[in-house]
Amino acid sequence: MDHQWDGLVVSIVQALIAGYGEALITVDSADFDGTNDWLTRGADLTGAADSKSGIVSMWLRIDGGDGGSAHLLVNHTVLGGGSGFLRFFVQRVTTNIFRVTGANAAGTTILRLDTVATYTAGATWLHLLISWDLATSAEHLYVNDVLDLSVVTSTNDSIDHTVADFAIGAQADGTVKFDGCLAEVYFAPGQYLDFSVITNRRKFISSGGKPVYLGADGSTPTGTAPIVYQHLDDAEAAANFAVNAGSGGGFTVNGTLATGSTSPSD
Repeated sequence: MDHQWDGLVVSIVQALIAGYGEALITVDSADFDGTNDWLTRGADLTGAADSKSGIVSMWLRIDGGDGGSAHLLVNHTVLGGGSGFLRFFVQRVTTNIFRVTGANAAGTTILRLDTVATYTAGATWLHLLISWDLATSAEHLYVNDVLDLSVVTSTNDSIDHTVADFAIGAQADGTVKFDGCLAEVYFAPGQYLDFSVITNRRKFISSGGKPVYLGADGSTPTGTAPIVYQHLDDAEAAANFAVNAGSGGGFTVNGTLATGSTSPSD
């Protein structure tokens, strides 16, 4: 009888792990110093296509820049950034809220999601988890597994993702830099998960607020690799954060990345 109960307990635990996707992983972070460091693709993301849906997940620690704008993910219609137009970007704006913005090929903003709460520099790691489907007016924005969403704009149209450059940690020309650390940066245009469903959130963040295993190419949450997945194993060289494990092609390090003094796995 005891062995039967043991087997039942094991089965229940395994089911819970499978259901909530809590295969924890120890990761390192990349330190963007806010002065010299950012990543550029130098071209369009391989396989990028305009779409009405998307998923963003990332861990970040804000080290400075309160009251200023900082870009985390951004694409540009003109190579080199500053002289072109932004079509999709995730940023912390001057009011210290997070904002996600998407525009169509004509440059019209068709998606804007803001947080209500403000987020300032500190030692605490934050997890951003965002998804949208403009065809069905579905939008989700969670910070550390808590819904924090103000829908400003949501229009049934396609975001322009076929652009000339893509950058992480700044605009492609090096302006509007982020001062802080990043880990597990995941971007999947054209994919969607309903993050009001807790089991879908557990595919990216554990119930204890830690990173979970997304697969070697980031395909575990949806079955399809994201176009961007920047990942560092524990003790891996910080420069390898530019190696895109997703399908969209690698990035170039501008400046010199260092390993973050902490990581979201700590």
